[in-house]
Amino acid sequence: MQTAEEDTRVARREQVQKRGLRATLALAYLSVGVIYGDLGTSTLYAVNGLFPSSGAMPSREDIVGGISCLLWAIILVPVVKYSCIALEFGTTAGEGGPFAVFTALFPPRESKDGWRTLTTYSLATAPPSSHAVTSFLHRPLVKSFLFVLTLFGVALTVSDGMLTPAVSVTSAVVGISYAAPSVAQSVVGISCGILALLFLAQPFGTKKLGLLFSPIVTLWLLINAGTGIVNITHHPSIFRAFDPSRAVMLFVRTGNYDLLGGVILCITGVEALFANLGQFSKGSIRLAFCGFAAPCLMLQYLGQGARLIEGGEKILSNVFFNSIPGGTGGGLWWFVWLFAVLAAIIASQAMVTATMSLVQQLTSLHVMPPVRVVHTDDTSKGRIYVPVINFLLLVGTIGLTCGFGTDVGLTNAYGFAVSGVMLITTLTIALAMIQIKGVPVALALAYFVAAAFVDSLFFGASLKKVPHGAWFPLGLAVVILFVLTGWAWAKGLEDKFDAMHRYRLSEVLRPRIDRDSAPEAEDEDEKQQQAPAVEQDIAALPSENGGAAALRQRKPALPAYEAADNGASLARLPVFALCVLSSHLCWARSLTLPPRTPGSFHNHSSSSSEGAPHSFTAFVRSYPALPQVIVFLTVRVVGVPHVAFDDRFLVDRLHRFDGLYVATVSFGYRDKLDLSDIAPPLRNRIVALESRAQQDADELKEKIRKIDEALRGAVTHILPQFYVSADRSPGPRRPRIVRAVRRFLLEEVYRRVAVNFDPYEQFKFASPEDCLRMGVSAVL
Repeated sequence: MQTAEEDTRVARREQVQKRGLRATLALAYLSVGVIYGDLGTSTLYAVNGLFPSSGAMPSREDIVGGISCLLWAIILVPVVKYSCIALEFGTTAGEGGPFAVFTALFPPRESKDGWRTLTTYSLATAPPSSHAVTSFLHRPLVKSFLFVLTLFGVALTVSDGMLTPAVSVTSAVVGISYAAPSVAQSVVGISCGILALLFLAQPFGTKKLGLLFSPIVTLWLLINAGTGIVNITHHPSIFRAFDPSRAVMLFVRTGNYDLLGGVILCITGVEALFANLGQFSKGSIRLAFCGFAAPCLMLQYLGQGARLIEGGEKILSNVFFNSIPGGTGGGLWWFVWLFAVLAAIIASQAMVTATMSLVQQLTSLHVMPPVRVVHTDDTSKGRIYVPVINFLLLVGTIGLTCGFGTDVGLTNAYGFAVSGVMLITTLTIALAMIQIKGVPVALALAYFVAAAFVDSLFFGASLKKVPHGAWFPLGLAVVILFVLTGWAWAKGLEDKFDAMHRYRLSEVLRPRIDRDSAPEAEDEDEKQQQAPAVEQDIAALPSENGGAAALRQRKPALPAYEAADNGASLARLPVFALCVLSSHLCWARSLTLPPRTPGSFHNHSSSSSEGAPHSFTAFVRSYPALPQVIVFLTVRVVGVPHVAFDDRFLVDRLHRFDGLYVATVSFGYRDKLDLSDIAPPLRNRIVALESRAQQDADELKEKIRKIDEALRGAVTHILPQFYVSADRSPGPRRPRIVRAVRRFLLEEVYRRVAVNFDPYEQFKFASPEDCLRMGVSAVL
């Protein structure tokens, strides 16, 4: 028999499982409104993309074969490839998409935390499981090729983020022209107005939009299933479409490879299943799609096929709206049209949120210029809103809608972007199977061959439509790719310069010895670097014979230092300096610095390298002075929404350097990164540290006095200012033309663009007079 304790453990386990199931069901419901609007509205145009209204009426067998293609495209791509396989390859932070897989294959180098970054250098992260594959992937040419290819996938996803709203909304609104022909000329204007409202709603956040949109999309998918079932009753033999041979025979009979360009329209938006992984969970996405969305879509396509077989050419002009039971203009027709428009608006949400998730990944890894990211939800750090990207998507989408209108070229452009991203995702996942999951090479190769075969068929068909509208996503992707690769290349060179020119504190300064009081250490460099500074205190102390005064030596409260390179004495200034050693602000919304924090040194914004910040070393070399108290500060954003004020601070001493400390200040990803009141709590913790370490009461009192004097000092935030210039030294690997192009890109393009994306704009200072930019000449 079970004991009472065992019964309690079982009950707790069941309770946790119930809570986990409820959470999964809730997320699945929310995901319906955010992810599946795009896939759900493909029923508006997919069949007409396969059988255009301007073409000849297809035969019954061709219709069955076409519907079979649509059904098996849904089964093979969204269900098998994405729901069952791709969702397993999100990052540890829960991010999805091809770029997230790339960062998992090539994790960024991490530095050590704490004071060791000031005195030592760390190694890269732990080696992955497969050393043979790692060796191959880390070849410069291979890594560069995968990086560029992945960025091209990102660029296509951004193009898709513009095309999805334009295609979905226009395809839904155009239905009104069948019931009210007089409104046909206003379709583009109505579509633009609806799109503007959609993008203006983005600041409300994914969760609120999901709560608003999920009931609509859920009802829309149920409408698709219900009308599909009614239509199937007109021709039940349409179920033959589940036989994959019907799809194969369609291409055998017609020999028309271009039909695949229409088939791919039924899976547009499939990348949102993977890219939105950071906003939901893989269990909730699988449950919502495989258990609800996919069956509803399949029933609708089967119903459209049945109606097209029975109705003939009068249905072909617009298969979806003409197959609504009750006929055009009836009560059900207007009800379905209204939900079609609402669902089309929501469909745009999937790729908009996916694009913002990709932008967050790119900015955190310095692949694109830094932009402000706003977190909109306490329950998930992946739910974000990026204002500048939202505005650019709005402009691009309305421009596309006005430019293409209701032309078929818009759907041609749409298919190309989708198929390109699918193919790149297949390659990165195949590599991740071996590198990350430890899957046997043969099994990973089998997956790649099977998935890439299907993706290549779609991509080849879409590639043939480049002259007929697909030129737009291709051209836009090339432009975005050039911008991203150019920024990543130049920023990588700058970060490499930053890492190569870092110094340990012992290479910057050392304790100064008074030669008169310690002549025996004058020629001993090692003792000179390690011995504490001393000062003379002349006091009227009686000698043993009661005669002359004697000298008494004691340590100063804060010792003197000298520059390690030239031995110049550094005067101690009454300044409490906060020197930002490193910051992890990839989720930050804003940063407020103190209006009266006395003296701040700042690191190069993108640096994670070890060693003293450039702002500190540049200051020491330029000015023969040193603040009385220096706190090397790490600002960290952690994976919880909020951190209590009293739990934010960790402080430690640099034992070899009196007056120098290290501290970590932690914030939640939804906290306002306000440093305006951190100086007093840091002072209190520093005093507590010194109280435990100090033995002499008088020395402790003097040290505290100087710390408080420094705390009341002047405000000075010292920032590094990197001035980038190209290396002009000749060499066989850099011909004159290469040097000229390189110089133009670094000095005329990157340097000028970087000025408009100053990373310190996210910081708020009391006034410009409080900031001193220390120039650092970076020859790249």
